[in-house]
Amino acid sequence: MTPSSAPPPDFTRGRPALRRILFVIPSLHGGGAEFVARTWMGWLADHGYEVSVVLTAAEVRPEYLPNGVDAYSLAGQHGHVRKATTLRRRLLDWQPDVAIALQAHPNLVLLIAARLVPARLRPRVLVSERNLVSLGLPESNRAHRVKIWFAKRLYRWADHVIAISHPVAAEMVAAFGVRGDRITVVANPATAKLRGTPRGQGTTGAHAQVGGSELGGIGTIVTRSERRAGSANGIQIVLACRLVAQKRPLLAIAAAAELARRGIAVEVVSFGGGPLLGDVQAAARQEDVVFHHRGWVENWFDHCGDNAVALLTSSREGFGNVLVEAAAAGYPAVAVSGALGVADAIVPGITGELALSANPVDLADAILRAADLSLEHIEPWLARFSEDASGGDLERVLLRVAERA
Repeated sequence: MTPSSAPPPDFTRGRPALRRILFVIPSLHGGGAEFVARTWMGWLADHGYEVSVVLTAAEVRPEYLPNGVDAYSLAGQHGHVRKATTLRRRLLDWQPDVAIALQAHPNLVLLIAARLVPARLRPRVLVSERNLVSLGLPESNRAHRVKIWFAKRLYRWADHVIAISHPVAAEMVAAFGVRGDRITVVANPATAKLRGTPRGQGTTGAHAQVGGSELGGIGTIVTRSERRAGSANGIQIVLACRLVAQKRPLLAIAAAAELARRGIAVEVVSFGGGPLLGDVQAAARQEDVVFHHRGWVENWFDHCGDNAVALLTSSREGFGNVLVEAAAAGYPAVAVSGALGVADAIVPGITGELALSANPVDLADAILRAADLSLEHIEPWLARFSEDASGGDLERVLLRVAERA
């Protein structure tokens, strides 16, 4: 990796193909894509690049802005055309070498803005898709379907596409017509939250090194929980997600009820609000399942019991950061195999389990299998999701795209 005190590698060759990098994202805070973008921006700024960000949907919140990064907001510009023309002006004024957007709406705004710039002044344009689009289309509203209609025609304009997982990359080829040689899967920096994070109650502070010199010099120190494997002490099912239809949180209550019928002491703890909270609470009362709602907690893994199993019951996921976060903190995880993207974020039989289906019986079976896992020797896998590994991979992609004839 390039040390933070050294100039970017192309500067050392006397040919600065990559100097300025512009990000286009909805906001600085509020979801997984925003966290990834902040982490990438901070890493690139620390490694000598000039980094700026344009927000398409929110005002700038300085407390979430990485050091050394300038930010501009399009929140005051109403309508896609005005946002695109304002972004075009930013591209002309700042003249970035590459511009990268994350999520569908910023992707489209950037692609249109770049097309309004003369070719000789146009930066290399990258878009990054963060979800499995096709699985969510049937129940989506008309506005979302129109947005995806445009995406399927405009994504192929991008100089390169960064996918969050291999299923998402496959969808970019099969459904969006993107050339396979113009797509790269860059792993999320999913363990960045745990770097130097103090443990909360219920942990003993045992340390495990993720990275280090034997793993490419990553050197991230993660504090792992002293979890007790097995179900003899009961199971705490952890829902670290928003309580929305895509996440199907009612399945967690159904799975807990199934475990209780098998004689397992069980409770469900939720870290994340949402419109389905009332429905989840009502289901828990009806099934006589102990349910605790903790509200949104950024570092949810600091507040789990020593018998915790993270459960992600989503119908679809582009990736599933919480599955990696759980493993890094020492907790096994369970996801539904049909969510597709989760396969990049879990190693069945090692860091967690994939339930055969969303049936509560299958979920309960997977939770019991996961509870028995020791999560040993997973550091090489976790290193793939460190800030340095993810940032370094992104840097190499940006360099190659910037230098492409």
